[in-house]
Amino acid sequence: MLFQLIKKEVLLAKSYVLLMLAVCVAFPPFLLWRSPEQAGILGFVLSAVISVLMCLQYVSLKETQYPKAAALLCALPFSRRDLVLSKYLFSILIYLASCLIFGVETLLFPQLATVGLETPVLLFFVISLLLGVYLPVQYKLGYEKTRLFFAVFIMASPFIFSWSLAWKGPFLPEPLRHIHPLLLTAGSVAASAFVLALSSALSVRIYQQADLS
Repeated sequence: MLFQLIKKEVLLAKSYVLLMLAVCVAFPPFLLWRSPEQAGILGFVLSAVISVLMCLQYVSLKETQYPKAAALLCALPFSRRDLVLSKYLFSILIYLASCLIFGVETLLFPQLATVGLETPVLLFFVISLLLGVYLPVQYKLGYEKTRLFFAVFIMASPFIFSWSLAWKGPFLPEPLRHIHPLLLTAGSVAASAFVLALSSALSVRIYQQADLS
């Protein structure tokens, strides 16, 4: 059931997903030209975060345009729980696709190969926090009231990008740099799983009480 719903999310945002994946492909090489010393970490972080958030936003927009679709799906052998979980899994799938694309690009552009294993894991924790807060709020308040978050994010993106290009210091905070990489990776994975499990349970509870008529 979940596979069919994830496939629905991908088909719903097919053109936008392809656009975001194209951004993942083009952005790191572009940064090699603008900021070669930080191209690896910046290219990966910014392209992955933007891809996940924008694809999720587009899916939510399309669902808002067809409000009866959710009720029809629930009339079929799809539970509200499955509808919620599919959105979380769709976001994770976009993130994994971003990681895969960047991994292939490091083979083509060795200068990008400055990202260790702990960076994708830590970034996944950050994305888990974003999803963990945003999705329950969206299910509670609706797309129209929560799209302001993305409007602010889009408006702030040029400033974040400019600041990132000028940043010369380490990306990991001082306390994290003294933790063993294996422990840091395991802790981040466990924390991400906890955040997503808690957030998805809350989203399911909220959505089960929603009026789909």
